Amino acid sequence: MIVYVARRMVTAVFMLLSIAFVTICLFFGASKDPARAMCGKPCPPETRAKVSAYMQTDQSAVWQYVEFVKGLFVGRTYGTGAQQVHCPAPCFGYSFPNRNDVTTLIAERLPVTLSLALGAAILCLVVGIGLGALSAIRRGGIVDRFSTGFAMFGLSVPTFLVGLLVLQVFGFMLNALPYSGFVSFSESPADWAWHLIGPWMVLSFILAAGYVRVTRTQLLNELSADHLVAMTARGASNRQVNRHAVRGVMVPVAAMFALDVTALLGGSVIAEKVFSLHGLGDLLLSGVNESDLSIVVGVTLFSAFLIIVGNLVADLLMPLLDPRIRRA
Repeated sequence: MIVYVARRMVTAVFMLLSIAFVTICLFFGASKDPARAMCGKPCPPETRAKVSAYMQTDQSAVWQYVEFVKGLFVGRTYGTGAQQVHCPAPCFGYSFPNRNDVTTLIAERLPVTLSLALGAAILCLVVGIGLGALSAIRRGGIVDRFSTGFAMFGLSVPTFLVGLLVLQVFGFMLNALPYSGFVSFSESPADWAWHLIGPWMVLSFILAAGYVRVTRTQLLNELSADHLVAMTARGASNRQVNRHAVRGVMVPVAAMFALDVTALLGGSVIAEKVFSLHGLGDLLLSGVNESDLSIVVGVTLFSAFLIIVGNLVADLLMPLLDPRIRRA
């Protein structure tokens, strides 16, 4: 197990470095000059060249990549003299439009995204597994038809449309939920949850559709397995059979949950934008709009790190949830 984890960690580091390199190359190939935005108008060529040199965007993509990797371990310094700016390690870069290092910006936005992701993930897990299990146990009934329709609709409808509908109905028409803003959990747990109900509803609705489908399919397969059929023939109750069948469903559900949570922690751009939540998704979008290389690379790398870690955790949990995988 230790060797397996070490091998996966080496692979994760290689993937993160590769993602950083690709992101930097794409940025320099498709983005407008960040120095032009910082210089303002009018901006003579000589002034623009000085701004570009100060921001270190006048160098090649390979040079930018090497400096980025070095900054993660030893920090990075921009400019000289009185205008010098130092970004301490681990440095994901310095955002000149925000006048702050990207690590600090990520730390400031992370509580919003963390609150949004965990609440939505737990809600979608409860709703998705519950509906999927009831749909499989009562196959062909009203609950099954409702769950199937719910899953099909949730998998088909775009996230922004669900967000706008929730905002319009519950926020503006009924005035039942707040339609923007975020309150820290430390200030007021009740207000914190109250302001996040809308985004939680949107994200959990979209994600729960997948859990309904997977849970129903896997549970039906487990219920038709030979060992459970034999249990039924020996006189086992439906509750005992269902309890054993649910154990076989936990492996794919746990894998989905680990990846969904880490993906949400990387930032949900649409939900954050619709409900005016300033999380990592909103930070990434602002970095793209402002041609801020440091924010784009930093948030992308942070999101990739979370997804890789979530994938690793899911792989390690599977043998614990299913003894058949551990024996294999």
